[in-house]
Amino acid sequence: MKPLFLLGKGEALLGRDGLTMESLPIEFKKTFPDQDPKYIDKLSQLAGIAAARALKESPQPLPEEVRKDFAVVVGTAFGAVDSTIDFDTQALAKGPNAVNPMDFPNTVANAAGSRIGIWMQLKGPNVTLTNGETSLLDAAGFALQGFNSGLFQDCFLGAADKAPDFLKPSALRHSSAAEIREGACFFRAAASAEGRVLGRLTDYFALQLTPDLGLPQAFQSQFERLWEGVEWLGCPEDTPFKSGFPPGLPRAFPAPTVLEVGLGGLESLNAFLASPFSCGVVAVFSKPERKISFVKIEK
Repeated sequence: MKPLFLLGKGEALLGRDGLTMESLPIEFKKTFPDQDPKYIDKLSQLAGIAAARALKESPQPLPEEVRKDFAVVVGTAFGAVDSTIDFDTQALAKGPNAVNPMDFPNTVANAAGSRIGIWMQLKGPNVTLTNGETSLLDAAGFALQGFNSGLFQDCFLGAADKAPDFLKPSALRHSSAAEIREGACFFRAAASAEGRVLGRLTDYFALQLTPDLGLPQAFQSQFERLWEGVEWLGCPEDTPFKSGFPPGLPRAFPAPTVLEVGLGGLESLNAFLASPFSCGVVAVFSKPERKISFVKIEK
C-alpha cells in the first residue's frame, strides 16, 4: 500500500486564536471574500477556514490539473445535527411556509465538505463519514484506501464538528472541557511529498469489538500486524487525555495508551501530531459503539 503524505495542516477551533462564534463570520469573510456568511452554517464556515489554512502551508495556487482530481474527505461526529434542529424548530414554531429556504442546505449532512469543494473548485470525490468518536480516523482510512485504489491523487482530509446545544450541559457534567471542543482541522494530503511533510499515513484498521469489549478471534492476525514495529502509542504526559484501552485486547508492547477523544476524534490526532513522538499508531476507542479505529503515521 502506498503512503499518503500529510503536507499541511489548518485549524479553526472555537476558543483558540481569538476565534469565537461572534468573530467567525468576519474570519470567514476574510478567507472567502466572495462568499456571504449570512446563510452559511457555522460548521461549514469553520471547515472552510480550516481547509484554506491547510492549503496555505503547501504550494499554491492549485492548477486545474490538480483541482480536477482533488478530493475532500470529512469525518464528523454530529454532522449537520445542530443546523437541522434549528431549521426544524423554526418550521414547528412558525409553520413550514415561514422557514427561509436559504437555510435548508445547512441541514444536509455533507454540507461542510461539499462547500469546501465548491468554494475551492475541487472536482474530485467528496465524501463525509459520520461515525461518532472514530469519525476522523475512519475518514483518514477512507482517504488512504481511496488514494490507493486510484480515486484521486490529492485531498483535504479532516474533521469538522459543532455540538448541538442541548448536548453541552450533559457533556460538561461528565467530561473535561477539552472533550467538547468545537471546530475543524484539515490536512492537505497528496500522493507525493512537496516541501515540508508532517507525516505519512501508511495503514488503517477499524474493528467492532465483542459485547465484553474483547477482540474477535477472526481479527487477531490483522490486529497483530498493525502493531508490528510500533514504538509509541498515545499522547504526551502533559496532555489532558486519559488512558482508556479496552479490557480484553492484547497488550503488544509496554504501557499502551488509547486517546479518549472529543468530537470526531479531532483532538486525538492533534495531540498526536503535536507530540515529539508523532510516529506510530493513533487509536480511538468509542465505547458506545464498541468500536476501535487505528491509523498508522510514519515520518
